[in-house]
Amino acid sequence: MQIKVYLYNKDGIDQELEFDKDIFEEIGDNKLIWVNVHERKKETLLHVLSVLNFKNAPVKNILSDFERPKLEKFENFYRFFVVSVNADENGKIEKVPIDFIVTENIVVTVADKEVDYLNEFRDLEKGETHVGALHTESFVASLLDMHVVGYFRAVEILEKKVDKLDTRILTRELSDDEFLNQIVELRREVSRLRRLLLPQRDVFYALSRPDFQPIIGPVDRQHFQMLNDHYENAVDSVESSRDTVISLFDLYTTKSAHNMNNLMKRLTFVTLIVGGLGAIAGIWGMNFEVDYFKAAETGFWLTIAGMGTFIFATTILAKIKRWF
Repeated sequence: MQIKVYLYNKDGIDQELEFDKDIFEEIGDNKLIWVNVHERKKETLLHVLSVLNFKNAPVKNILSDFERPKLEKFENFYRFFVVSVNADENGKIEKVPIDFIVTENIVVTVADKEVDYLNEFRDLEKGETHVGALHTESFVASLLDMHVVGYFRAVEILEKKVDKLDTRILTRELSDDEFLNQIVELRREVSRLRRLLLPQRDVFYALSRPDFQPIIGPVDRQHFQMLNDHYENAVDSVESSRDTVISLFDLYTTKSAHNMNNLMKRLTFVTLIVGGLGAIAGIWGMNFEVDYFKAAETGFWLTIAGMGTFIFATTILAKIKRWF
């Protein structure tokens, strides 16, 4: 079974335990037990719930990872469901559904796999800590705060991708298909983050509502209110990244218009050159009796030299005027 148990003592003596039926003997007023389950299997979940005496727990809902995030209160515990995000080494963002089952001095988390921020919490709290001095709800608020930080990090990854595409737009040519493929992918990732984060408002609001707060103390209430503010900041950050992705299209349109303007300048210059040469050739092609027309081969090469001089002088003028 993929189960890890962490015992936090008020005196700062923390330890990792084996999960067995005698775990209840470790529970006390000055202790906090966190049971972290890394698999969503029925037999594992039933075993954990049975040992910890979570009666009437919604096993079917916990085993399912497709429900909308929500908070449910039971006789001696409450349970809520959120969707966290992990980012792999390639910057790809994946969702990780997590269930929290909470009662006095006991917190159970259930996920399909190990979660980055939960592992990070353990890494940060190595050695003697005072996590055991926290109320259960304050501990839950700490984990949820790191859950929200995971979304900030996902937004940071997206912003790096946006900056990279931004630089490519400004410094090199991109085909329309290449640009559209990349911006559609970025738009899809932002929309996915938004779809994952916004429904969790039900959970964060429920934790700070008056009908839930009677079961928690004033310090815990303040922590949940701060957590709610942090969640709203994360929502604003995702919305802002969405606007940033959309602004890339404006940047690309502006760059395309600039490139088109430069192309029209070049075409206009070429038209000027060709027109000038055509005018010279037309003049020399008129059937008037002029001594110059009788210069034969010498006159031909003089005309060519004059045309070359015209092209050179016009090009220098265009460079000075910055026509292209």
